[in-house]
Amino acid sequence: MTEMRFDFRDIFRSARLAFSFQRLWIQFVSFAIGYAGYVVLTYLSLLAGGKNIGIMLSRYGLVPGVTGLHLPWYSWIIFGIGAFFMLFFWFVGATGVARATYMQLKGNTFYTWKEAFNFSLKKKGASVISTPVTIFAIIFFTCVGGYIVGLLGKIPYLGELGISLFTVLWFGAAFFVVFVSLALIVALFLAPSIIATTDDDAFEGMFQSFSVLWAQPWRFILYEVLLVVVMVLSFGTFAFFMKKAWIVMNQIFLAGMGDKFADVSYGASYLLQSWFYPAVAWVRAVLGDYSGYFFYSRELMSLTLPLITNISSWIMAILLLIIGGFAISYPMAVFNAGNCLVFLVIKKKKDDENLLERKDAEEEEEDEPAEEELKEESTEQK
Repeated sequence: MTEMRFDFRDIFRSARLAFSFQRLWIQFVSFAIGYAGYVVLTYLSLLAGGKNIGIMLSRYGLVPGVTGLHLPWYSWIIFGIGAFFMLFFWFVGATGVARATYMQLKGNTFYTWKEAFNFSLKKKGASVISTPVTIFAIIFFTCVGGYIVGLLGKIPYLGELGISLFTVLWFGAAFFVVFVSLALIVALFLAPSIIATTDDDAFEGMFQSFSVLWAQPWRFILYEVLLVVVMVLSFGTFAFFMKKAWIVMNQIFLAGMGDKFADVSYGASYLLQSWFYPAVAWVRAVLGDYSGYFFYSRELMSLTLPLITNISSWIMAILLLIIGGFAISYPMAVFNAGNCLVFLVIKKKKDDENLLERKDAEEEEEDEPAEEELKEESTEQK
């Protein structure tokens, strides 16, 4: 079992804990499935709304959106389903990474990515997504109740008097909505880690979200800020060295293949840039000239290439897309592994309980077959 300090210093371990093929694979698969579903359903919503799919593809590439577009209500429903699909698999991946991190900290180095997926998708998928959804439902129905009271307030004479006489009650309800909204934010950050480390249900996720907000709000905020800093720095370092590896690879193959590899490499780079052009513009807007250290340093132009070179460029672009998916998965894995550490520390601070010392339900289930085998062996010996 890993010895923890149970303070802010443990958060710095998140970058190292996330840098594992097991955790990167869990994050990559869940992100790829969720994002692919979002892209497909978003384009279906645009198609259902009467938009020209060719124009939309050239405009958005693999980063589609509906912001600023006039669409019918059913297109918005399809888009909402796509967004929820991506959110669901985000929680699945977050829970899987947190679970794998938790087992690593407990010293269970034989815990596999398949077990983590089975835990997060089959066993706890409903519990993880139910935690924020239930908290949101509380907020929603409280606001609906307030809206109905507001409608009743339109009743002449009695409405104004009723609203004014129960001002304290309405203010208390509004304060409750604010508090529950903050609990929702906590749940969005910590629900996967709560479920992964306690092996409990949605009720425990809700209870711990409210408990963290009530007992350790400033520690939660400070730890999350520190985690974001660690995530950004680790991703920047990782992306920088990946860009350098791409440059080294190009230089080596250029020395051997010459212009043939230059055409393939340029064609693949152009395809990737065109697929993610909105993201390229966002990165340049945020980082300016520094974007060249991690991303594209200039805008590429389309070239007319021979058929075999064009095919090779497409193959390379698809493989680079997968590599890029792993690169993007790293900061996500850092965030989810870090939130596992955040909850372990906060749980120790507020309840004086070290969850690494507790054997949860999944571990007890794994121990039961071994105990039964021992009993059978002892019975046979007798």
